Amino acid sequence: MAVLVGLLVWSGTASAVRSGGHNPPTRKLEVAFKVAGGFRAGSVDGCYPRPREMVAGIRHWAHPDADVAADFGSVRRQDVVYVIRRGARCGRLLFALRNRGRLFILDTAGGEVYLQGHRHRQGEESRRGGRGPLRALTLVTRSFSLDQPDRAKRLLVRCPRGSFPLGGGMTSTPPPSSDGEGVYPHSYERLGVQRGYHVTALIIDPSPAGTLPREATIQVICGRGLVPKSSPHKTVFVRRNETNTAIARCPRGQSLFSGGFQRTNFTTPFFELGGNYITESRAISPYAWRVTATAAGHDGGELTAIGYCARSKRPLMTEVSSTTPLPRGHSATATTPGCPSGLELIAGGFSFSAFSPGATNSRSNFSLDINGSRHAFFADGSINSDGTWSATGFGYFGPAPAMTAYGYCLVVSGAA
Repeated sequence: MAVLVGLLVWSGTASAVRSGGHNPPTRKLEVAFKVAGGFRAGSVDGCYPRPREMVAGIRHWAHPDADVAADFGSVRRQDVVYVIRRGARCGRLLFALRNRGRLFILDTAGGEVYLQGHRHRQGEESRRGGRGPLRALTLVTRSFSLDQPDRAKRLLVRCPRGSFPLGGGMTSTPPPSSDGEGVYPHSYERLGVQRGYHVTALIIDPSPAGTLPREATIQVICGRGLVPKSSPHKTVFVRRNETNTAIARCPRGQSLFSGGFQRTNFTTPFFELGGNYITESRAISPYAWRVTATAAGHDGGELTAIGYCARSKRPLMTEVSSTTPLPRGHSATATTPGCPSGLELIAGGFSFSAFSPGATNSRSNFSLDINGSRHAFFADGSINSDGTWSATGFGYFGPAPAMTAYGYCLVVSGAA
């Protein structure tokens, strides 16, 4: 039953699980990944189903044709989702789909879809948008209405023609109520092919009989001259009542300019289903993006860290930050100072800590504070009109002595 409810929460429909991939092969593989995550979240041992069981689950929940193949060379039929037997284990599955002579692959250890022989290559986006310097920044927003609790919605805002997404955020109104009712994100993710920014969000309401309608506004910073050379993903499983961390690292010769997270799955009420919720998403060095989540209630869940990396041997980002305490049963917002002269803010992150921050990485000036608080929910992180970044949290289970907002600033041609 927990798996059933979890799948319906992700999809918003009882007929089939859905995905927002940019083409049909990608969508089919992402749907298979969601079904796999649903089964894993409700499992006692935190394992994926075996390949044959996974095929049955895909056919039942997602409806596409599915089968088992011994290896990638055995994937022969077109547009069929194959679960690969070789390499399958408790915490990893490989999915593959052949379409028009190309083999699309999804490795659950990462979570991204890639073409065989082309992993970590950005292709057309890099050729079209990666000619520097970084310039012509614009902020684009789009608002959405949410009025039902525990119904995750995929919210997307796109960049204008000729520009490419860098980072993004979300604001929601009204802010979280005194009991924690409010809009909370399952993902913060840059979309390259679709040239936009995506947040999956839902209303959490401890007393859903009288849920208040709310509005979520998605933001994207768009520009020219900077796109990822690679977008490394790292996926881990968060067991029920435990905390886990995933770190996405840039390949050699590349530096981070933004990052994000995917695949948290919490719902209310926690004592019936629960799931994992994000407690940290930020850069920990010029080359690595770290995300942390905690699982509460009946189920665990998967967590994916995403790094957006550009070709550069030198660090691209300068970090600014601000910290505030977060009391139990209240919301609080931390807002960073502005970027140094000649730099502009293009992305942000946050963390909840069990102690006041202080230590920094002497080589990069990035905070080294350990994520130590599992008591709070991340409500939103957003870009302000004055070039600062704000992060808002709610002390749902208890206080977070330190909630920190991190802003990431880059050199922009023409910046003041």
